[in-house]
Amino acid sequence: MQNTELYLKNLIAKDEKKAQEAACYMIDNADVDLYKALVDKSDYLFDFVRANVIKRIEKAINKDNVLNLLKFFDVHSSYYDDLFASCLAKNADQNLTDDIFELLEKGTIAQKTYAAKYFLYIPDTVALEVLSKYAFSDDEALSYNSAEALGQMQDDVSFDIALSNLSSEDDFEKLKAVKFFVAYGRNYPFKEIFEALKTSKMPENIAGQIPYMVSLCELLRSDYELNALLVVDNILSGLGEILPFSDVFQFELYEILEFLINKNKLENQYSGKIAEVLLKAFSKFKLFTENQEYIFDEDKDTKYEINSIYKLLQAQNGDFWKKQKGFVLSELDSSKDRILEALSIICEYKIMTAVDKIKELVVNTDEIIVCEALSTLKQLDSLDGINIDEILKKIQNENIKAIIENIKG
Repeated sequence: MQNTELYLKNLIAKDEKKAQEAACYMIDNADVDLYKALVDKSDYLFDFVRANVIKRIEKAINKDNVLNLLKFFDVHSSYYDDLFASCLAKNADQNLTDDIFELLEKGTIAQKTYAAKYFLYIPDTVALEVLSKYAFSDDEALSYNSAEALGQMQDDVSFDIALSNLSSEDDFEKLKAVKFFVAYGRNYPFKEIFEALKTSKMPENIAGQIPYMVSLCELLRSDYELNALLVVDNILSGLGEILPFSDVFQFELYEILEFLINKNKLENQYSGKIAEVLLKAFSKFKLFTENQEYIFDEDKDTKYEINSIYKLLQAQNGDFWKKQKGFVLSELDSSKDRILEALSIICEYKIMTAVDKIKELVVNTDEIIVCEALSTLKQLDSLDGINIDEILKKIQNENIKAIIENIKG
């Protein structure tokens, strides 16, 4: 154990000579304990340290010791599986491919996950059927590596399965399908993915996957602009709870919000939705920056980016934000989901100019909209002129009826 700790310390140290010696020792001796210690430590290493470790391990691998990598397959790490798979692939022959295929079929989850990555580099169609089965596994690393290999093989069968799953009534199956396309890495069926987002009870999770397929900045400039705004909206809803703060870079939130600010200085086709997104962003980033417990554990780069985004929003003058509040009112003439989002913003910012339009919503046929409209009016202290008893007579859903009874007081 003491030797393991010493070798690990050397492997991640700045002393390049000692670090390379430790890497060579680990590979030459197939020291699984040392590799496991490295895997356990890797989440806590800086990216540049981990990158240096990968370079050292790669340098230590040669044709004489490359098969020792198979002994590390019992301990999976997404940080190193690509390195191992690529090095094995460089030395591949039919016997090695057969051995790894056997691990793919009969090995542990960890072994299967490494083996799936190998077939990304050696796209042997013998593995298609097994990879297609694993591509929808509950184990995220195994499913990702399998789908990635299938994408390299451009397998239509698994693609069609995932496409069908996007319309599943099971939200977890929908999310698995979206994650499949992220890993598959080509021919993204955006129309179906956006529909899955709109019908899912886990929209934040799905929205958080889309920037791994395409830049949201690019999407906002395409025919999918309204869908892109919906993605940004859901990302803002999930940020810090469902989606990690560090994803602000992958999501390009600073660039997106800067683009939307400039666009919404004038009225446009989607100014109401853009205004709702900007007002939500302002509220969210104010919360994150003024209550440091939200981002206390984040690295300095993430903290800096979050503070920069808030400063960008804060730099817009009062007239700009007044205009955005006015734009939001147009959302009350939109679809149900957009109406509900707008009511939330109107309530939070106490936009009194919206009262008359909200009162028009209480005669809506959708009971959820009626309920939310009444709730918003109550919070704005504007229930005057509303006959709640008459509204209650038309409500069929008992739960909604109870909420409205409570609003009535």
